[in-house]
Formats: sequence, C-alpha cells, structure tokens
Amino acid sequence: MKIVKQAAILIGGKGTRLGDAVRSTPKPLLDVCGRPFVEHVMLNLRRFGFTEFVLLAGYQSGVVSEKYSENSTFAQEVQATIKVVVEPSPMGTGGALQYARDHLREEFLLLNGDSIFDFNYLDLSNCERDNEPADWLCRVALLPVENATRYGFVELDGSQITAFREKPTVPQSGLINSGVYWIKSSMLDAIEETPCSLEQDIFPKLAGEGRLIGRAYSGFFIDIGIPEDLEAARVNLSEKLRKPAAFLDRDGTLNHDDGYTHKIDDFRWMHGAISAIKALNDAGYLVFIVTNQAGIARGYYNDAAVDTLHEWMADELARAGAHIDDIRYCPHHPQGAVAELAIACDCRKPNTGMLDSLIAQWNPRLSASFMLGDTDKDAEAGIAVGILGKKIEPSSILQEVEQLLEQR
Repeated sequence: MKIVKQAAILIGGKGTRLGDAVRSTPKPLLDVCGRPFVEHVMLNLRRFGFTEFVLLAGYQSGVVSEKYSENSTFAQEVQATIKVVVEPSPMGTGGALQYARDHLREEFLLLNGDSIFDFNYLDLSNCERDNEPADWLCRVALLPVENATRYGFVELDGSQITAFREKPTVPQSGLINSGVYWIKSSMLDAIEETPCSLEQDIFPKLAGEGRLIGRAYSGFFIDIGIPEDLEAARVNLSEKLRKPAAFLDRDGTLNHDDGYTHKIDDFRWMHGAISAIKALNDAGYLVFIVTNQAGIARGYYNDAAVDTLHEWMADELARAGAHIDDIRYCPHHPQGAVAELAIACDCRKPNTGMLDSLIAQWNPRLSASFMLGDTDKDAEAGIAVGILGKKIEPSSILQEVEQLLEQR
C-alpha cells in the first residue's frame, strides 16, 4: 500500500522583527537563493517522500494563495499537491491547525515555513521505539545547541518531554524545540478555544499527561526570523544544504542477484541493506541507486516493471524510516534483443553516464562521496567520476557503510 506523507507548514506569522522586508510579503516567501524560502523547505521534504503540502496562511494570505495552488508551477515542479488554508482571523498555531483539520490526515508533519532543520524526517514519522508510550500524541524533533538564549530549554525524562523552560539569560547549551512535529490528528481534540498556541497552551498539558515525546537529532538548522539570520541564509543556504552522496549498485549489493530481478515476489534484500540506507539518511547523505538493467534490452521485462519494483522498494524503506533520493538505471546492452536498446552507451557501468546525470542534477559534495557495488565495474565507475569506488562482498554493505561514515 502506497504511503502518502503530508506536511502542514505554518506561514501565517507577521515576522515583525524583519521590518520593511515583510511589509507586503509573508516571511516564509522572502527570496533566498533565487526562490521563496518556503520552497526550500518543501523541496527538502519532497526528498523524504512528502507529496502533500498544506500551507496554513494568515498574514498577507492573498500573496500565498496567488503563488501556490494544486496547479501552480511549483506544485508541478515538485510533483506534489499544495493546498492553501487561510485562517479567518489570527488564531495562533493551535487554532490554525484546528481550522484546517478537515484537510489534515490522521498523522502529519507540522513545521514552520521560516526555518529549516535538515534531519531524517522519516525517523521522526515512521520509527516506533520501545521506550516510548503507546498513547503518544505528538513527537517533537529536538535540536542540541550551544546557546539556547533565543529559544529556551526542553527537559526530558527518558523519551518524554516533561517541561519547557524559559530562555536563559546567559548562554547555555541544551535541547531546544526545533518547531518540527509529527502529530496525530486526535491531538487537536485538546484545542477547545481559539486563539490557541500549541507551544504555550497544548504542549504543557500533553507533557503533564506523558503523551509528548522528544527525540534529539543533529543537522543543519536556520531560522530566518531576524535580519542577521535572513542574510546568512541568503549567503549560505545553498551550500549548507549540499550533501555528500552514496552511489549504490542494486543487484548483488542491496538485494540478492538471482538473475534479472524485476518482480517484487523475487526480490530479497541483502542482510543489513535497509539499515545501511537508513544510516546514510541519518548521517545526512544523499542516497542514489545506479544499476545496469540489461534485462530490458534483452526483452525479459520493460521499464514499467523496473519502476514498479523501485516504487515497492521505496515503500519498504519508508516503513523503516529510510529512503532513496534518486535512481538511474541503464536499459542498454550491445547484444540486446530490443533493437533500439542494443547499443554501446555511455551509461552502462563502468561508463559514468548514470553517475554524471545524478551529479549534474543534485550537485553533491564529491569529496566525501563514494560508490559501492559487488563488481569491479561499479568501483571503476565511481573512480572515474572522482570519488571513492569500492567493490564489496555480498551482505557486507552495512559494515562498509558504517566504516565509511566513521572515517568521514
């Protein structure tokens, strides 16, 4: 069953600390690196399989409604649905959610449109943990910081948030609320009147009931709420969001190579493969599959079969809190039975066409990138594009990934 992931994004605040910059434009729609900041937020979420976005608008909502819709240029760019829900009057974060309730799924991600916390969202949304209460209503992504004077502290007892502390008057390290939440819609039953603030009115109540979970993550974080941070984002955001990449072969590396694998029923994950992909996600790596699929050229199966299998793999990974960012496969072979595919191409490994295409699209940091596969030609393709290329033994991918991550 296809997993549909939804993110609700708060973009209704006035952003008064930014002065004239937000006089006619909501803060999340300010230009940063060539596009509205909130589009960077949505593009990052799209990597993790989020395909529904609900924009909770208030201040200058007409600008938001005009810019985004289900048929907007940006919706088509990211291949996602976008719905704008406008609160009739300032209702607070909790009130805005309550007003939009009919548009929200049973579980959904909530985050601010004026900040980015770059971590593995699928761990927050999909991974259950034994030490957490079964009746939780909200998981909060926590960020360790050296100076919490702008944010205030969050206190934990095991996995449960017990208190939110005021901003310290002197610099102190600790865990802060990043503003990213995985929420059960039944939590909204606690909102009895509006205006209502999640952070001030609802979360303390849930914490007292032991139903508010906190999980700490590391990753790049920026909030454009003050002029200095807005300028920093305009200068540095594109570079800060660049990641190293892991290029992975498929058959014989991620799954057992039983000969032209193309059916879901025949697919068998290698031991440790899913855990290896999640470890790369958690470490902030882009994860790509680059696979020779000569069975297409030989007429054993077609592109649709490959796409169906890869969609199934994506769902399997998502349930484990993992994902693949992009896939390239080569359908050619010089001795193929399908005439138009029976060619010597530049994409069949050890040639580098598939890797070159991914590098051109994603612009990864190559200095820390690598290619892993079970054949010499996999390693050769990686080396040819200037990254570490390594031939690995079957079922060793988790061990190899852990060692590489430890070295980087």
